[in-house]
Amino acid sequence: MKTQLNQSIRIVISLAVTLLIWGHIAWDYVHGGIPTHYILHNKDLPGIPNWWGGLVLPLITYFLLFRIQQRIKKPASKETLQKIGLRFLSGLIFAVTISICYMQDIQIVDFIMGLVFLMAFIFPIYKSEYFLGWVLGASFTFGAIIPIGFGSLLCLVFFIIYHLVGFIKSLLKSKGN
Repeated sequence: MKTQLNQSIRIVISLAVTLLIWGHIAWDYVHGGIPTHYILHNKDLPGIPNWWGGLVLPLITYFLLFRIQQRIKKPASKETLQKIGLRFLSGLIFAVTISICYMQDIQIVDFIMGLVFLMAFIFPIYKSEYFLGWVLGASFTFGAIIPIGFGSLLCLVFFIIYHLVGFIKSLLKSKGN
């Protein structure tokens, strides 16, 4: 029998994320105020305060864990929690690397993003566990809303890239027969 990501585990993980994000928001509040991130770094455009992450991040965490569980419990699924954990960890490491480069003004973010786009041709990096790792890893630096929005767009692009490659492979196979 496969290991499941049952509801109690999803709730515990979501509660841990809730405590972490609200702890971070409280820290920010006590140490100079809750940061606001402006669209395109332009203060004339609307700002998104980090406290929105305290509301949205626990919900998106639970939702993504639910989606992962739905995929695991399919009878034909070959997914394991170990694979999913490694995917989550790679998304988290990617986000933390981007965050550190951004905070330290290291100019390799474009190269890292290019590498990720190349990886999208080979790996299904649009999956929920990659996205969850990205959102949790980038939330400390960018708040939660910006990584969720940007990550959603990236996942859509990665989904199209990955399935387009699969479609082209199947076309080439059918032409070869």
